[in-house]
Order: sequence, then structure tokens, then C-alpha cells
Amino acid sequence: MKFNFIPILFGISSLKHQSRSTVLRGMQILAIILGLVHISDAQVSENSPLSSLGIGELTEPGTVAGNSLSGLFATYYNGYNVNLVNPASYAGLAATAFDVGVDASYITLDDNTSSQSAWGGNLKYLSLSFPLVSPVNIVLDRKEQLFKMGMNIALLPVSKMDYRINQKTQLTDGSQVTRQYGGNGGLNKLQFGTGAQYRNFSAGFNIGFLFGTIDNEKSLLFEELPNGHHTYNVNERAYSGLLWDAGLLYRHYLTKNLENPSKNRWISIGVYGNSKQPVKVDQQILTLRKANGYTGLDDADPNRTTLDTISQHRDEGLRNHLPSQIGFGVSYSMANRLQAGVNMSFDNWESFNNLLNIGDLRNSWSAAASVEYTPNPNSLLNYWNRVSYRSSVYVTKDPRVIAGDDGLDEKGVQIGLGLPIFQKRQLSYINFSIDYGKLAGQTFSEKFVRFNIGVTLNNNLWFYKRRFE
Repeated sequence: MKFNFIPILFGISSLKHQSRSTVLRGMQILAIILGLVHISDAQVSENSPLSSLGIGELTEPGTVAGNSLSGLFATYYNGYNVNLVNPASYAGLAATAFDVGVDASYITLDDNTSSQSAWGGNLKYLSLSFPLVSPVNIVLDRKEQLFKMGMNIALLPVSKMDYRINQKTQLTDGSQVTRQYGGNGGLNKLQFGTGAQYRNFSAGFNIGFLFGTIDNEKSLLFEELPNGHHTYNVNERAYSGLLWDAGLLYRHYLTKNLENPSKNRWISIGVYGNSKQPVKVDQQILTLRKANGYTGLDDADPNRTTLDTISQHRDEGLRNHLPSQIGFGVSYSMANRLQAGVNMSFDNWESFNNLLNIGDLRNSWSAAASVEYTPNPNSLLNYWNRVSYRSSVYVTKDPRVIAGDDGLDEKGVQIGLGLPIFQKRQLSYINFSIDYGKLAGQTFSEKFVRFNIGVTLNNNLWFYKRRFE
């Protein structure tokens, strides 16, 4: 998977209410990351044949902290850890948050006749979120802030494809041929979002640009023929399009104490989603004849064995659609100590045009329950009382269907930690999570363990107006 970032220069019309040096430093960090990061070798091969279906293996939609709480996708509301699934939550940010995350995974594939295992890993996301109303000013004003706003800029993977399959076939004359199938690439999106809150009601939206390429390759090797020619075929598809999603969030207070917020109790109801979204696909199909020295898809220098072009075809501006989605959830919260909730989501993958006709896609759904507990966020004597402990259980009906199978279902558990760190009197977090589960059908199963690490650097001096009396 490749990410190529172009520097983005942006300005804010008025800096009179901000800590100018902090803002400029944050903008410099973002510009450096967007301008210099070129991740072409960051992904370690997982070799998952399931990623050949559709647009590849779908990636988790949020940060490490949020992904370990899949039962709180619709309602997670945290001042220091952004919720990228429901943009209505941006209004609850209490500090500027720069997030970066990486993952590593170990998978074991089993098709009832053989099994294989592989490690994989990749950069997960880059995100910059910030409140537009300073929480420091709210404290100085010593009154309830009825209106809040927040914004987010993020670069997120949407899907990844990486597989290699070798198949030997016996011909009628007794000779063998080797068929190889492979795929690589993935889709990403750069999104901008905002959320606003008035009293207990929040609303938000994201607008994003989808980009990326996916290549599917095939080789046919006549290895037993001394002077035989081989064939190579590649289908290259470049995707692009504008995406959007929106969310709503409502908090109903069971107990509200402005003098002592630690006694606050409330129930949250959230909903998020998007309509079917058109994307453009530019496709090129190329078939080459290869000389006898060609060794297949893993050939270190495939160009040296190319004899001629058998066929070449290009289609530009093909129309496709990513599916509509709707998700909703409800949760119970005790101030900044406890959040527990359930979430369900539905995706309409049957509307997707599967250009390669590899497998079938069906409508999918997911259900999860999660809890996050922090024993005492203000503890001075016991560090582990300030740690956030997270856990989730989930079940998913996967959209991919293998020929001869009724479909795949995924079940798993997640556990995670949010470790607070203090730097220059600013509260930040290192987030860890482990996801263990199984994706299985009648003829195929995939067991996996995913390790996720995310760093959240916070600063609450953005949009801070210094007061002198």
C-alpha cells in the first residue's frame, strides 16, 4: 500500500484568540507530515486470499482508542481521544489532539486441507483534531458553555489488498502448469470534518477525497516445456471520488452537577452514516508474453523477459459506488470514569459493482458491546488509577462470499489500555489494544491476532485568549 502526501497549506482568518506559537507549531508538524511522509515499504505482507474480493480487506475506521471500543462507535465522547466514526463527537474535544497509529497482525489461514500463517503490519492513520472554543477559556469564564465546536483533518486507509496464490494443474498430456494469482494496493481517504454542540445535542459531518490503486495479477507458467512461453496479465484500477458521512449525538443527563462534574451521569444516543457514494474507476488490462526465463509474479526483474504485448485495453471513467451505511448506538456514562454501550451498523454492499467478478458481495452488519473504565482520573498517588481500561466483544457478518460457501462471519474480543503521559503540563496518551478473533465460513477460516499502538499528543492552548486583570 502506498501513501503519497502533498503538502497542504491552510490559514485561519484570525489568530487573536489563539496561542500563536502553538498554532504555528501544529501547522508546521502537519505540513511536514503531509509533505514528507512517503510510505511505500511500511506494509508487511499478510498474504490473505480474502483480500482479493471486492476492494480488498476493509480497515478499521478510527483510532486505536476508538477501535478498541467498537460498541461505542456512535456515542464515544472523550475530550482527549477523538472519535472518527461519529463526527458529532468533535465538539466534545477538550484539547488539540495529534494522533498516529500503527498495527501488526498475525493470521492463520485454513481451507480444511492445509493451513499457513503470516505476519503483517502497516501505518493505520494520521489525524489532527482541535476544539474551536478553548476549554481553558471555559474554565476561566466559570460558567457552562452552551455552544462548542471542533474540527478534524485525517488521513485514513479504507482498504488494503495483498495476496499471492500458487496453483498447479495437470494437463491432459500429463504435463503440469502453474497458475499464479496476486494482488496489491489499497484505497485511502483524506478527510476534513467538523462538529458542533448546543446544550446536549451535537451534529457533525466529514467530507473526504478517496484515492488509491489496486492491481490484480495472473501468471501462467509452462515450466515443463524447455522453450515454452509464459503469459502475464494485470488489471490495474485507480479509484477516486468525493465521500461524505454525518452523525448526530444526544446526551440525556440523569444527574447534572455544575459544581462537581464528577457526579454527572447521562445516557447518550448516537447515529452515523452515509448514502451510496459514486466513485470513478480508471481501468487498464494488460497481457504480455514472457520468455522461458520468467519465474512468475515474484520475478525480481520481470521486464527482462517480456517478448511482446498480446493485448492492452483501457477504460476511463467507469462508474462504481461504495455502499451506504447506517449505524446507531446507546451508552451510559459516569462523568469521565465510565462509558459502557452497544452499537450496530449495516452496510449495503450488494450495490457495489465487482469489476473482476471475483467472489460475491452481500449486505453486511456488525454488532458490538464495549466498556471503558478509569478508576480515578485525578489520582495523584496511584498511576494505574488514571489508566483507562477498555474491552469489547463483537460479531460481524462479512460482506465477502466465497464460491461454494454461504458467507463468512467474524467474532472477536478486544482489550485495550489508555496510558496517560504528561509533557509540559499537557495530558497525552499512549493507547494499546489487542484484537483476537476468527473469520470463518463452511470451507475457509482465518484466525487473527492484531496488535495496535497509537500515540495521542494533546495541547489545550489552541484558541486560548490570555487574560490580564
